[in-house]
Amino acid sequence: MARIVATAENFAFGPAGKLVTVAERLSQQGHQLTFVGYGTAFQLARRSSFWEDVVERDTDGENFSQYCEGSLRDYDLLLSCVDRSSAIEGKRLDVPVVWLDPLFWWWDELPDWVSDLDLRITQRSIGSEPAGYASQQRSNHVVVGPIVESIPRLETAPSTTDLLVNFGGGEAAGWYELGKDSNHPLVVVEALHSHIDMKRFSSVTIAGGERFVSECRRRWPDSPYSFECLGHQEFLERLSSSCAFLTVPGLEAPLEAWSAGIPTLFLPPSNSSQYVQLDEYRRLGIAAASIHLRDHLPGMDLMRLPLRDRTARFLEQLSRFEGDPDLRQSWGKQLQALLNDTTIWPQLVRDGQAFIDMLGRTGLHDCVAAIEALLRRKGA
Repeated sequence: MARIVATAENFAFGPAGKLVTVAERLSQQGHQLTFVGYGTAFQLARRSSFWEDVVERDTDGENFSQYCEGSLRDYDLLLSCVDRSSAIEGKRLDVPVVWLDPLFWWWDELPDWVSDLDLRITQRSIGSEPAGYASQQRSNHVVVGPIVESIPRLETAPSTTDLLVNFGGGEAAGWYELGKDSNHPLVVVEALHSHIDMKRFSSVTIAGGERFVSECRRRWPDSPYSFECLGHQEFLERLSSSCAFLTVPGLEAPLEAWSAGIPTLFLPPSNSSQYVQLDEYRRLGIAAASIHLRDHLPGMDLMRLPLRDRTARFLEQLSRFEGDPDLRQSWGKQLQALLNDTTIWPQLVRDGQAFIDMLGRTGLHDCVAAIEALLRRKGA
């Protein structure tokens, strides 16, 4: 069995969640895995018990190269979920590298060296290919469907009336920080407390990153809601037993909810990629229950901008969205209507599962099979 070091870009919970999904399956097959990372990626990874070790290390820090010199050669494989620094180091040190990419459509460019890695695994989801993408496809490139756990498909709605509300990691180092660049999740939670009638739900769990959860517990010590930073398996368990899923329009959590047959409703986006993803979800007809910034403010075509400019432009508009009391009242009424209209929930489930069926339900199996094939070729 192989020794694998795994890393994920420190951008909310998306890359780390995808990495944990794949890493846990590899662990079940007997491989020994160590996680290396920091920030929100570290927060999520350390809540899983299958790792041999979890190392807190800034993969973008000035001493990371030195750390790799002394440790990477001890591993048979490096698995990177879009963490560029670690992939570059693995290639430099001649350690086989797998590049796991659930966001291929998001990049404004793909570095040439990505095509030369030992294996690239692209998750099929939404969006169009970036410039030059087709010319970079080679025999070391595998395209798979949604890489999600096989949560049993529900034939009927859960018997509970528990609601799961999800904000993901809520921040990303170097891009946006909670309380500095954005107060989005706190503004939404304030609306849930002050303006939204949630009495129809027997329990409400609000999930997010550590800093967000800590701040919510401080601000609302007597809240009827439970604030939690959940590990991936615990998140899936809560999701599968919920009557509905109210979430920011990230990528990974909705794929898991649609796969499980849970009615999925969308809060306003909290970062630039979520803005684009909600545009796509609406275009594809899988977000009939959603609130978008463009419902209340001028629409933006963020994909026409360079990557960094997308974030700056989005945060500028989000600040206005958060601070305008009239807007808050307007989207609060919209949210109340979404939660009240349970008649559309069965259709939400049908639409979501049709989307997953179209993309394919064997993504995790195909992803792990490709990694296993690489390990055999490398003699690991």
